Amino acid sequence: MANVVASNSPMKVTVVGGTHGNEYTGVWCIKSLDRRLSPSSSDPTSSKFPNLQISTLLGNPEAHLQNKRFVEQDLNRQFSYKALAESPTDSLEAKRAMEINQLLGPKQFDEENESGGTNANVIIDLHTTTTNMGTTLIVGEGNSLMTQCAAYVVHKCGEKGDNVCVLMHTHQTQKARPHLASIAPNPLSIEVGPVPQGVLRHDIVEKTQQALEAALEFLEKHKSEPKALQQELKTYFPSGQVPCYRSAPAKRAGEMSSKIPWPCDPSNRNFPSWMVHKNVQDTDFKEIRTGDPLFVDLDGTTIPYDGSHGSPVLLMFINEGGYYYSSSGTGISVACRDNYSLDSGELIV
Repeated sequence: MANVVASNSPMKVTVVGGTHGNEYTGVWCIKSLDRRLSPSSSDPTSSKFPNLQISTLLGNPEAHLQNKRFVEQDLNRQFSYKALAESPTDSLEAKRAMEINQLLGPKQFDEENESGGTNANVIIDLHTTTTNMGTTLIVGEGNSLMTQCAAYVVHKCGEKGDNVCVLMHTHQTQKARPHLASIAPNPLSIEVGPVPQGVLRHDIVEKTQQALEAALEFLEKHKSEPKALQQELKTYFPSGQVPCYRSAPAKRAGEMSSKIPWPCDPSNRNFPSWMVHKNVQDTDFKEIRTGDPLFVDLDGTTIPYDGSHGSPVLLMFINEGGYYYSSSGTGISVACRDNYSLDSGELIV
């Protein structure tokens, strides 16, 4: 269920970039947004969203300065309620997570209802991927506000020729989610690729800004004309169902979601002993079957898919640079194709 903002109060929206320091697109976008929101700017952004109180945040400044995903630990794995409640200070990112939680949260839950902090009603976290996943919106199942927001973005970006996918969050509850955006009661992550880490690409920046603009437009309409917005959504999705993907359930202990792992070099656990086969590269959201080429070893021998996750299966985050880090979970993610209810945001079984 979405956390509803009082109709007479502005919706507090924080846009985050640089949660992973070497994902430059999000940092560019928040810097650009800051300029557009400046009182001295001639850009009409502020006047377009009078019911939104928009702010920005650079997620991991030190990692960004060093052009690294993270310095000691992945910041986007530090925000489960359990981790925050323990108040860890054993790494730079753990300390930064506590700072962000106080700034935007705190992330709070009671026994009956999940509710985020009061300092941000919505967090939109901007990410990039080295994979060929295009524009992907990551939302939590059952959050009707943000799943409807995702549906709106899918349609609006589609009108401009950009194919956008919705990915349901791995974790069932927001309380357990370790990602930065989960501090707020209404989180959304926008992930766009392919783009190398530490690199800016004009087209990827434009796609990210296009998705962000559509998300802000939805939130403004939700505040100013909610009934008209609901009718608009129903014309876009007359069946009442929205296509989406979700991660297959994890098969190994400690995993957030199902992955086909590659073995790692004994001398460096962040360096794979197998690389992704050329036939699989850039085929995100496509099927693979038992016996199809999947990896190649140092001798040039092809390692076929062994059917361990079923056959056929859909793959995503294929050759994601962030997943070379063992702490982020190595391997290729396995996906399932689904639909969710436009009204409730729940998966349709």
